[in-house]
Amino acid sequence: MKVAMIYGNPVGEFYGGISTHVNYLIKYLSNAKDIDLVIITFGQNNRAYIKNGVKYIELKRMKFGIFFYPLEILYDVLRIEREIKKIKPDIIHIQSTSPNLSLFGIHSKKKYPMVLTVHGYFAQEYKIQTGWRKIVYKLFCAPIEKLALQTIPNIIVLTPQMEALINKITTSKIQIISNGIDLQFIQTITPYEKKDQCPTIFFLGYLTKGKGVENLIKAVHLVKKEKENIKLYIGGVGPYETILNELVGKLDLQENVTFLGFLNEEKKFTYMKAFDIFVLPSYWESFPMVLLEAMACGKPIITTDVGGNPYAVTDKVNGFLVQPDSPQDIAEHLVYLINNQDLLKKMGQESKKRSLDFDWEIIARQTRECYKGILKN
Repeated sequence: MKVAMIYGNPVGEFYGGISTHVNYLIKYLSNAKDIDLVIITFGQNNRAYIKNGVKYIELKRMKFGIFFYPLEILYDVLRIEREIKKIKPDIIHIQSTSPNLSLFGIHSKKKYPMVLTVHGYFAQEYKIQTGWRKIVYKLFCAPIEKLALQTIPNIIVLTPQMEALINKITTSKIQIISNGIDLQFIQTITPYEKKDQCPTIFFLGYLTKGKGVENLIKAVHLVKKEKENIKLYIGGVGPYETILNELVGKLDLQENVTFLGFLNEEKKFTYMKAFDIFVLPSYWESFPMVLLEAMACGKPIITTDVGGNPYAVTDKVNGFLVQPDSPQDIAEHLVYLINNQDLLKKMGQESKKRSLDFDWEIIARQTRECYKGILKN
């Protein structure tokens, strides 16, 4: 079975949930004897190479500028189509609803058996964007995404919550295959030796307004009135970093908040294992990989009751679901966990137990079965 998987970023980059998902799925699918895997992706150069038995075709990313963005998308579609004709796959797996990949899927849906995995969802994400990005997401990306979801016959979503959303706009067959985690790798990581003898909180993600980190910082400001020595560690970089630093200064939290910058795969787990509570205060999430990673590290989680977050975190079992844009709600649950160490440990244990359902071996097997089912029908 020859599978052509199409993805928008350079393979090998572990930055963000989609990148992590695709890289691990490639790793585990490539071990299957019945799959011949070819990856089409975008990067800095036009090149083809073989790595660990997998053929990679990298197309040079072209930047036409914002005013010529539609032409850039069409050019990508033509280049993908050209490579697919050479590969002659049995099935195509599109990883993302980005405009170039969605349009390719719409254009080629009758030529090849095909499945589209929905990671982010422009129809929701435009609401938390600002400026020109909000306009592009709403008026360009979301309509193309909707058409792709309505016309491509096989859809993979990550959670039941996403299935319910997308079922409203399509009659395509939808299957739930979640994100995964590399439990064996995580077990090999030694925790960071923290010097703090106080409660520690950890956030990890791309620093944008949509992640809601300003609400977490404000929550720490509220908690500090009761727990003066509380520490928050923020992992990740992004366009909102300067604004967050300014907020820390404004609230006089320089001794309580530390920005760790970009953390690679190994480094992020050293911190995640060391700190007490993981918090993800996003305004919207499809199904964030980072929640599964925190669960695998045995952490109680406080996250917002949005998108696919409730699929990972069961309220009052392995963490708490809070309202978005509510520093008070976050602060109250932080204090409650800090004051109840037995509950904190129990929730961490429940997180670790729940994480076993998301081992990459399981996810890869489900994906293989999905391919076989599509080809059979």
